[in-house]
Amino acid sequence: MNVREFGKAGMFRGRAFWAPKGGAGVEEYEDAFSVSESSAPFRTAVADGATEAAFARRWARLLADGFAERGPAVLANELPALQEKWRASVEARAETLPWYAAEKAAAGAFAALLGLEVAPDPDRAKPDRAKPGGGTWRAVSVGDANVFHLRGGAWLRAWPREKAADFGSRPALVPSRSDADVPVARRAEGRFQPGDAFVLATDAAAAWLLRCETSAPGAPPDPTRALTWDDEDAFAEAVRAARNEGALDNDDTTVAVIQA
Repeated sequence: MNVREFGKAGMFRGRAFWAPKGGAGVEEYEDAFSVSESSAPFRTAVADGATEAAFARRWARLLADGFAERGPAVLANELPALQEKWRASVEARAETLPWYAAEKAAAGAFAALLGLEVAPDPDRAKPDRAKPGGGTWRAVSVGDANVFHLRGGAWLRAWPREKAADFGSRPALVPSRSDADVPVARRAEGRFQPGDAFVLATDAAAAWLLRCETSAPGAPPDPTRALTWDDEDAFAEAVRAARNEGALDNDDTTVAVIQA
């Protein structure tokens, strides 16, 4: 289990939690998380490398870092540069791989990506404002990661999937090979208020957050539970309990919580 805090001195702050599959080591973790250095706009992303592909962890990292640095453009004019970087890094290791692993690497890697960009209104920080304003957010997605917009202890929106049953086994994925078709990215946008929170989660974690925490008939899901994890231990215990109960699939689990 791991946790990273960010943005303590900035307008947006938060934590990223992650854990590999149960029984797997950290070196087998194939998700990725990245956050921008800038606060205007502030960008964060999660990515999920496809396990059946070679060097999927490397590809997920390149995509997440690319969004944090460049924003939504990473899936347009910036993608060829990332694909070339992935190819070069794989070729540098090709001679050390057995033939079957080299063939798998040549087939390329795939990953889901969800990126969030939030920007305060231009006058939010002005000292003469009686009440600070909010700002705008926009998200881009390829695959089955999710973002949740939370306010006042409730969730306003889950995107692009709204129910745990919406998660399938064959999501669209971003390819590392330049000759492969790139799925059309889905996009969403909206406004946020001071005190709002956003939760980004890779597929297993997102489906878990969309499942009910109680057996009461008709009980709604509660993605706001992510706000209750104060430290690594709280997240670790929640993951262990959910996996034991069957509420959380045994998969790499990544959750980023951003507060405005």
